[in-house]
Amino acid sequence: MIEEQTLASGMRIWIARQESGTPRPAVLVLHERYGPVQHSFNMIEKMAAEGYVTLAADLYSGRTGSTPDENRALMAEIGADSETMIANLDAAARFLRERDDVTGRVGTLGWCFGGGVALSYALGGEEHEATAIFYGNLVTDPAILASIDHEVYGSFAEMDTGIPPETVNEFVSALRAAGVENDVHIYDEVNHGFWLRIDGNPELRTEPALDAWQRLRGYLRRTLSD
Repeated sequence: MIEEQTLASGMRIWIARQESGTPRPAVLVLHERYGPVQHSFNMIEKMAAEGYVTLAADLYSGRTGSTPDENRALMAEIGADSETMIANLDAAARFLRERDDVTGRVGTLGWCFGGGVALSYALGGEEHEATAIFYGNLVTDPAILASIDHEVYGSFAEMDTGIPPETVNEFVSALRAAGVENDVHIYDEVNHGFWLRIDGNPELRTEPALDAWQRLRGYLRRTLSD
């Protein structure tokens, strides 16, 4: 089931979880440029079925773009006020940790715009245990990445001109130089967005999407299990 709430910070959130008396780890889902659309809800239900208390955050504060230009403007606005964005995500992570049905371990998962936000949160947010990035904007300075204290997951696309393989390789080299464990992979012959489909079901997609899903499942087990 999905429950919609509004945090004290004013950010809208949606929670999906299984009915269980056993506390579970939590995953904070960060939407792509289109905002919290049906894919976000499909994914929090799917992650809940994997055994996580899952929260989808509305980074756009109730607004949605009806054109690519409007979406770009919303992304630019959020990026220009990173302090507010990080504060909102801190509030969401604290909300998860304080729940009786959460173990206290929290990870982030984001695509495209949300993948970049996930990395920004790993660099500037309160302590958390996992960061999973699907073709999000990257940082390639080891001195900056050294502040991350947990393993980082990444899935990227060979044909992505916005985040090309060269940039991903620089990111991996910088993570290694900073001593940050990582599971980052570039998938051949797919483009930006290869993992996203409206059905939210990686098993019904291409072989790269299924492999990325299996890697993600293993990563979250490694990082979020007590």
